Amino acid sequence: MQVSKVLVVDGNRVTRDALVTCLQFIGVEAHGAECAVTANCWLSTGNADVLVLSDELGEGGLMELVERCGPRESAPKIPILMLARDGIGVRMPPNYIADETLRRPVAVSRVVERIESLIDRGRCASRVHLTFGVLTLDLASGRATVDEASLALGRTEARLLAFFMGAPDRVFSRAQLLQRLWPANVRVEERTVDVHIRRLRAGLTDLQCADYIQTVRGSGYRFSRQLD
Repeated sequence: MQVSKVLVVDGNRVTRDALVTCLQFIGVEAHGAECAVTANCWLSTGNADVLVLSDELGEGGLMELVERCGPRESAPKIPILMLARDGIGVRMPPNYIADETLRRPVAVSRVVERIESLIDRGRCASRVHLTFGVLTLDLASGRATVDEASLALGRTEARLLAFFMGAPDRVFSRAQLLQRLWPANVRVEERTVDVHIRRLRAGLTDLQCADYIQTVRGSGYRFSRQLD
């Protein structure tokens, strides 16, 4: 699998280095830049799967980097995670938004989780179909198919299935699924995950694939063809 690249642009060296180190520890190719000039030099020679920006760069530096990502009505080409000080408004160029915004102070582990979520989202967006066993998911339509049988999933259930299919045989707790699949600024309870799991299982029952979603007692859920 291709190694993901993340560029962390933050004038605070301690914060920047801590985040880069944690990302490298989990296998991400992470680089740090202290200002917009350095970041632009790096981006001119390489690609980033996620761009982490600090509002401490100032309005000019932020706009310069965001505009480099290329205009898009809903989000920049390169997913952007904004780190903002609590109570400070983040000004972005017109027609640009950050994919995620986290308010400081925030744990490094939380930032890493949101970066992983953006990486997962980008991987799915770059593919048209996902396949696992006999099951195929059309990412554009959210339709799951087995042979001639097909099922249109709800938006959340389709995202949940795409996530599972992209990370088979791994156990995820309810908290991890919330952190990966729901925006950081949306507050939902862990039982919300159970509700969508039940809906997804009910749909996959019609396709004879409900047993792919397995409950791991005391831990959470996994997507697997292996039976304990």
